[in-house]
Amino acid sequence: MIFNLLTLGLVALIAYMWSIKGFFSSFLHMLCVFVAGAVAFGLWEPVSILLLNWAPQKGMLASVAGNAWGLGLALPFVIVLLLSRIAMDKIAPANVQQTTLGDYIGGGVCGAVTGIITMGILVISLGSLRFSNSTMGMGYMPINYTKERATGGGSLVYDGRLLVPVDKLTGMLYSHLSLAAFSSSEPLAKWHPDPSIEGPAARITYDDGNAKNFLKPGEVTLKGVYIVGSPDGSTPADQILVDAFSPGAQRYVDVHGDTVGQGMLLGVKFELSANAKESTGQHMIAPGQLRLLVQPVDASGNWTGEVSRNIFPVALISQADGADATSWGRWRFEAEGVFVSSVGGGSSAMMAAEFFVPPGVRPLALYIKNLRVPLDPITEETQRFAAPGMRDAQIRSGTLLESIKIDELDKSKSVELSDEDIGARGARGSVVTVSARLGNEAFQTSQKRELTLDGKKQIVSGHGAFTPAEVSRSRDISNELKVDRFAVPDGTVMVQIDVSPKSVASLLGPVGSEADQNDPFYIIDTSGTPYQAVGYVYKDRDRYDIHYFPGNPLRGMVDLRDVPGLTAVRDDQEMRLLFLVSRGVEMQAYAIGSNVVFELEEPRKIEDR
Repeated sequence: MIFNLLTLGLVALIAYMWSIKGFFSSFLHMLCVFVAGAVAFGLWEPVSILLLNWAPQKGMLASVAGNAWGLGLALPFVIVLLLSRIAMDKIAPANVQQTTLGDYIGGGVCGAVTGIITMGILVISLGSLRFSNSTMGMGYMPINYTKERATGGGSLVYDGRLLVPVDKLTGMLYSHLSLAAFSSSEPLAKWHPDPSIEGPAARITYDDGNAKNFLKPGEVTLKGVYIVGSPDGSTPADQILVDAFSPGAQRYVDVHGDTVGQGMLLGVKFELSANAKESTGQHMIAPGQLRLLVQPVDASGNWTGEVSRNIFPVALISQADGADATSWGRWRFEAEGVFVSSVGGGSSAMMAAEFFVPPGVRPLALYIKNLRVPLDPITEETQRFAAPGMRDAQIRSGTLLESIKIDELDKSKSVELSDEDIGARGARGSVVTVSARLGNEAFQTSQKRELTLDGKKQIVSGHGAFTPAEVSRSRDISNELKVDRFAVPDGTVMVQIDVSPKSVASLLGPVGSEADQNDPFYIIDTSGTPYQAVGYVYKDRDRYDIHYFPGNPLRGMVDLRDVPGLTAVRDDQEMRLLFLVSRGVEMQAYAIGSNVVFELEEPRKIEDR
């Protein structure tokens, strides 16, 4: 309330002061303020980055870094306003006489505009300074948590508003002008669509906002992105706002407090350096310090010309146990005051922020404590998870945030495969098969057992145990009743690896025979992204088993307990592991745990055509 009254009083005071100076003088000053504001917003980011780079780590001037984003806006505004006033006084030293009433009314209107812009820039600047919320805000926070968990608790939404919303009005004015009269190739509306919430959001931290509200260039490194759900944003929210670490679906509302019914989860992986730590020695992240900037696009993917939007995160993934480097967790932002800190004494910290992105927009950048990190466009090669369970399995195994460097794995027992060992369309005799087909076998829809089928008679998930007699050759069953392939999520391709006793990739081989029960099966692409097996097909003279759970990857040998033990004595056993790999990536190797089973002579691009 104090801040409300103070802002209102200063706007009124500025309007009154210029009303008594006359319309012409007030109009000229308004133009100076108008231009100074445009220049200040144009220089805001480069000046702030300059101050951040200049600020020392220690000493009296170290506090400049925490206030850089406030000073970066205020200083150019004051300097340009001062210079423009001096120039204007030289150009037009005398006033133009109007009627007394005209001077008061015209001067008051121009003074009110001057007051709104001046106070708007002042409020935005103050909101970006590093002070406690109780001290700086004086009861005013333009953004805050929703309270009720059942209706999106923990989401950040627009909250308080000034009686005269000078910060909001000023931000909207220059944001829209950057697309019109002050248009440029990189407008303010694209990179800073709502300046009024940027500083206050970064101050929603522990210790009443006294934590670090900034990062310097070089203190964060982008490590990649991934998608959960359909890339076209058509997945219902309750299907992807779930995980294996918390019960039930997370409730989420956008910054306007509106429920978003469908979309996709975009995960952004990043690494914080040692210099990004708090004074406590830990890395600390609050939900307001992470913003995903998205740009509205049309059906063809072209920018619609609208102002960009801010999206705040739904969760953060980080290391869960400092004593166990392989222990990872996913922390939901679904309650007030949830802050995530690094564990242990590591100099750097790997994390991944997840954002619920609605359809009709494209991601542009991630803001971490106001520092912008540009994002690469989403392509077919972007890592994708059809269901949250697939992501959760990689969180548990520690491979989601740590890419696998093939040269650091044990290759002492690996073999090298040529392109001839890779088949397609279910070709027999190939170690690696790029196909979603069962092979030459098929069964009728009435015999599906516990398998779930979609409308195209494709296997979506489940486990089915058959006798060989029930699984006929594909051509012996009519197309209306035939089930002969797996349903593969958009953006992925199925790769099958032959691990039968006679295969060079056999589970009885040098690597498989010595593998631990919990060593996962991986396909590794050239970027180091691992893809865990999501199922298998097993066949012998007495049984035919199909096991396919895209949302629950195999943990290792422990999940093959329902399969008869493979043995070199028998000559009737066949087994293929099933993998879902992002379309367009290049496969490099297959490994069990940290041991490479085989490498390809030349990386193979995985496509379904």
